[in-house]
Amino acid sequence: MNDSFELKGISSADDSQIMHSILSLKELKGELNVKNAGTCFRFLTAVCAIGNNEVILTGTDDMKKRPIKELVDPLRELGAEIEYVEKEGFPPLKITGKKLTGKKVSVKANISSQYISALLLIAPFLDNGLEITQVGEIKSQSYSEMTISLLRQLGIEVLQEKNKIKVAPFTRLYNQSIIVEKDWSSVSYWYELIALSNINSKLQLNEVKIISIQGDSEVKNLFKKLGVLTLEGDTGIEIVKIKEPNFTQFEHDFSSIPDMVQTFVVTCVGLGINGKFTGISHLVYKETNRIEAIKAEIAKLNYSLKMIDSDSFEIKKLMELPNKVSIATYHDHRMVMAFAPLVTVMNEVEIENPEVVVKSYPEFWDNFS
Repeated sequence: MNDSFELKGISSADDSQIMHSILSLKELKGELNVKNAGTCFRFLTAVCAIGNNEVILTGTDDMKKRPIKELVDPLRELGAEIEYVEKEGFPPLKITGKKLTGKKVSVKANISSQYISALLLIAPFLDNGLEITQVGEIKSQSYSEMTISLLRQLGIEVLQEKNKIKVAPFTRLYNQSIIVEKDWSSVSYWYELIALSNINSKLQLNEVKIISIQGDSEVKNLFKKLGVLTLEGDTGIEIVKIKEPNFTQFEHDFSSIPDMVQTFVVTCVGLGINGKFTGISHLVYKETNRIEAIKAEIAKLNYSLKMIDSDSFEIKKLMELPNKVSIATYHDHRMVMAFAPLVTVMNEVEIENPEVVVKSYPEFWDNFS
């Protein structure tokens, strides 16, 4: 049975390159260090659990602060042999690969979609497939649905019924190659730049698909409300600012696209409008506590952030923007890229630790300049 396929267009982002280099090893064994690549750690936890060797999966000190219990527990429920090497519930992990015999598992769905995706990626290789029950309010659903879409492209049968996902065992490939789309979360920062620019400002974005399996492609519709039109061309898309927003309050539920919260908060700040953001409770589990980080940095821009409840906050303009600002980024790539476009409406924007963009968009500063 041919169980391999060609993957084209792999991103140059650190996370993608770390994953590619590890999966290119002849065997997954011994110590595997993913550095600060959280996506890699979660996916490899599942992959190593169905392997044939003993692995110590580790990362940076920041990685060791990111919880992994909500993925380890369901894997153990399936029969995985996983131990915590240092602190209970956190990396690093000692994983002894073995055949998993479980057929059903429950996963908390309000923390990270990557726990769901990690299980989806190994599900076809279990003898009986896998039934995943998502417990609680489902967050970041568009990201797990992207994983399902890719599995189906490869000919794997996946059924969705409300909060349940059923994956059939792997039989054969229907598709011998997958072309990786350009990342719409990275595209969002160029929309932000145009939204903060003068009317008729435009930008050509090559190799970006207007019809995409990525949930973050929803930004094209949200930015349309903010005056940015998306046009499809032969080589990608063109984005054009056609008007200023004619409202003073932006509102949206970001449950399915949480990585876009910083982009739209800073866009609102740059445009001088208020905003209400819901579906944001799981932002505390990201590279940093993004809610606290956003609150601290927009305060420097004369904006307030107030929690309405555990899953929503509002931002309000207090005064005009200052002439210059220095933004702390908390080792979070999205803080860097979301705040950089403010230079369009301010005299000076200083960004601390600008190099952290390598995590998802190494070319960001070259493209920005």
